[in-house]
Amino acid sequence: MRFFKFMAGFAIGLALGWGLAVLFMPQSGREVRRRLQQRWERTLEEARSAAEETRRQAYIRLAELKGVESRQ
Repeated sequence: MRFFKFMAGFAIGLALGWGLAVLFMPQSGREVRRRLQQRWERTLEEARSAAEETRRQAYIRLAELKGVESRQ
């Protein structure tokens, strides 16, 4: 029960803090949306790159394991 109260308070505080930050930031709404869009696109590209690298490493490891099996 305490945990849920803490999380509710945390979420409310987070929302209020975000709202105040947006309200008092010195940029226009258009500028904020543009920067958020750029950040989102950059984050997606980093996630795609990380997934591709992980996939590549998995295929390499799988090939190594298959090579070990065929030698035994």
